[in-house]
Amino acid sequence: MSKRRGPRTKVTINTRVEENPGEFRVDNGILFCNFCDHSVDWVRKSTVDDHLNSITHKNNKNRYENRQRQHQQTTLTASFASSESRKIIIHDLVEVFAIADIPLEKVNSMLSFFKKHCKEGGTIPQAATLRQLYVPRVFSSHLEILKNLFRQKPVSIIMDETTDACQRSVVNTLFAYRKDTKLVSVDFLTRVNNTTMGQTLISILPKYDISITSPRLFLTDSAAYMKKCYREVLHPIMPQLIHIPCCAHILNLIG
Repeated sequence: MSKRRGPRTKVTINTRVEENPGEFRVDNGILFCNFCDHSVDWVRKSTVDDHLNSITHKNNKNRYENRQRQHQQTTLTASFASSESRKIIIHDLVEVFAIADIPLEKVNSMLSFFKKHCKEGGTIPQAATLRQLYVPRVFSSHLEILKNLFRQKPVSIIMDETTDACQRSVVNTLFAYRKDTKLVSVDFLTRVNNTTMGQTLISILPKYDISITSPRLFLTDSAAYMKKCYREVLHPIMPQLIHIPCCAHILNLIG
């Protein structure tokens, strides 16, 4: 007894497109190859398969895919370059504001000017974002410059203590080497005496890769605790260190 066959599926031009995704398109009722850009008879499947397996079609498809890859690579490179350019502009803006001692809040009132007159000006964020994301980067970059400047050098050390607007004790430490004198550390101390000042300096030296045998000169005011710091804390471990009290401070005490 013969088996009954089901109804034959009707083949249409869209069937050929679905069978070979990405290979063909339908234009005004005609099947076109996307890579060879000419029509293909779609009625017989063998004709479609012959076209797909032909050397001409394969070469055209390879050339198209290579062009697409090159275009994508170029686009990605341009995007990365644009992104880096924006980062550099924002970094330099934060740096110049810091050097000029201009509060970053001023940026908020200048955003419309930047957007109108500066290239990439529309990408500059508000002050809160600059403080959160870019100030630490600018600080790290500046710190690395200082480290390279004083690393393993026989520096002279200048230390002084003062109070800020909140009446906190602030210790400023400067390094000097030849013609360069730079502020290298700002520390807030709960207690200021010969021990805490000595500990502060000893903790700063390793951050700049400076051994305790390198410093040559220790310049401070004439406060008794600073003299005691040199005499009892620093000189025993740095015998090469020479202490010079500030002449201006001495004259001020005399006056």
